[in-house]
Amino acid sequence: MKHVIAIDIGGTKTIGSLFDENKNILEEKRFPTNPKAGPDNLLNALFNVIDELVSKYEVDCISVGSAGRININDGSVFFASDNIPGWTGVKIKEILEERYHILTVVENDCKVAGYGEEWNGAAQGLDNYICITLGTGVGAAVKAEGKMIHGSHYSAGELGHIILHPNGRQCNCGLKGCVEQYCSGTALTKIYNEKSDSKIETGYDYFERVKAKEPLALEVLADFVDDLFNVILTLTNSYDPDRIIIGGGLIDTREYWWDQLMEKIAASPISKLFQVDVVPAALGSKAGIYGAAYLGFKTPQEQ
Repeated sequence: MKHVIAIDIGGTKTIGSLFDENKNILEEKRFPTNPKAGPDNLLNALFNVIDELVSKYEVDCISVGSAGRININDGSVFFASDNIPGWTGVKIKEILEERYHILTVVENDCKVAGYGEEWNGAAQGLDNYICITLGTGVGAAVKAEGKMIHGSHYSAGELGHIILHPNGRQCNCGLKGCVEQYCSGTALTKIYNEKSDSKIETGYDYFERVKAKEPLALEVLADFVDDLFNVILTLTNSYDPDRIIIGGGLIDTREYWWDQLMEKIAASPISKLFQVDVVPAALGSKAGIYGAAYLGFKTPQEQ
């Protein structure tokens, strides 16, 4: 039986899992990405996880979903924002193959989330879908007419840096008003702290205040829903997908905001003009790790 080490590198946490070809997770390791510690620290953490797994199993492929714009031809990071400082230019595939002598594939983390939903979730059998990832940042996998779109500079699906509010909040990409500054978990915490005298540390703290029905927290959440609705409207008009799937870490908090989003969609002409199906990721925040495994099990010719 084949085994794949699937790795999902996000802006906040990194997951390493060992899969068999029956979609079973045999082992899983989690560790903080700790991006401010630099790329060498992240690579060493990856080595520690992979070292442990290859010592126990015969591994056929290492498959990595990484934050950043990924050159899928050579497995390097074409560009990464300061969510992971110093990650631009890192040759992930080359580094891992030289160390382990195991076939390695590398793809953008949001696109592997889409592949995960194709393999074992809400995108099965679909040729036209968008899988939005709401986490530390915001990104998307866009599959159109049966093909995952990458673009000339590996930047297709960089939803987080579409301008949502012109001349709005400063983004770490250098632009102002990006989606990422309004619809990410990081943005919710930051916006809340700017308006509150009682500061919080994490998104978990923020949703505790939402759970307690604190008026300011609910106000910030209502703005988030409005912004996310506008993002969905833009994507629907741009790509006309069969389905929009929403995943990433924030989907685990959907009990607090999903019904509001569905009400806005139902009341909008979008539901009559396009009849687009908007659903939560079936795999939740695990879509990325499943998608990385899926790529690893595909033959090199298919990749």
